[in-house]
Amino acid sequence: MSWVTTTRRDALRAMGVAAGAGLAGCLGDSGGSASADSGGTTDVSVILNWKPNATQAGYFVADQNGFYEEEGLDVDLVSGQGGGFAAKQVGLGNQDLGLGTGVALLQARDRDLDVRSFAGAQDSNAAIYTVDEQFGEALTDPAQLAGKRVAVVAESAKTMTYLEMLLEQEGIREDVELVNVGVEQQTSNLLSGNVDAAVGIFSDSIGLSQQGYDASMLWLADYTPAIGRTVFARPGYAAENPDVLRGFLRATARGWAWASNNPEGAMDRMVEARSSLSESREVGLLKLKYTAKNLVLSETVREHGWGHQRADAWDRVVSRLADGGVIDGGVAASDVWTNEYLDTEAAVVGDYAAQVSTDYDLPV
Repeated sequence: MSWVTTTRRDALRAMGVAAGAGLAGCLGDSGGSASADSGGTTDVSVILNWKPNATQAGYFVADQNGFYEEEGLDVDLVSGQGGGFAAKQVGLGNQDLGLGTGVALLQARDRDLDVRSFAGAQDSNAAIYTVDEQFGEALTDPAQLAGKRVAVVAESAKTMTYLEMLLEQEGIREDVELVNVGVEQQTSNLLSGNVDAAVGIFSDSIGLSQQGYDASMLWLADYTPAIGRTVFARPGYAAENPDVLRGFLRATARGWAWASNNPEGAMDRMVEARSSLSESREVGLLKLKYTAKNLVLSETVREHGWGHQRADAWDRVVSRLADGGVIDGGVAASDVWTNEYLDTEAAVVGDYAAQVSTDYDLPV
């Protein structure tokens, strides 16, 4: 079941074509697929890393603007419960594709679930954040966490793992009290004074700034090796459906390019997918812009194209997680990712940076 009806999607696709007029030509040319050319469609279920939100805008744009349909795909975007859950569902064969971090994928493989990353969709968004009103000062260095209480969600493979690696690396693990809280309860615990800082994603700090707090944050990826959000599948599924996977990745790149060039329109798509997002539209738009500008359009993407994954980045993450006992030391980094299915001949993939403009001001 899709997020929108076929009739509504057709209308939105027409709007998307009109809004995209004047942009780079590749955004209006999917490159085609065997299924699309023959008039048939292939059903593809994609489990999200979390509930629909603005950091996933490219997928919803690709769906509602008809980019997946033009690749011969009928994509069902399924609400998720974290990257670890998504990796499990894909590994068990309950979903075709999934979104989640490198940590989530590696931990799934460590549980003998055969999943592999086929695109690096965006850089890590994990962050430690706080407000001056509680912390006493702006958070600018990990050493400041010594003697503090930090809220964590133990079920979050990404944030818990990265935080512990950072604290061990800084030599302050024993000086920091980790307080386990429920999902999406980090900020409430911070503002109530139960903790001094919290681990979440960049938008938590943005939201607090919008509410008038003196918020600050540290990107975990600035201090520890990290693989952000990936698109993963079972290797067997990829081998049996190579055109489906290539078409999905091509259309997703196109969706992110459109969203980057049309953030207001992309936020409209998100509200269409989940009407409750209209209540936090302003913050959602900031999240979308921040994701497009800083996480999707990364230095790696500027150099190699959308979705490109670096061997050295995967090697560092696998090595660090193995050294820390998070995963089995026998895991070979080369077995957990590949760029083979990225269609770099399509300009929107291979020359993604030239197709987008993210020249918008951000408050943080």
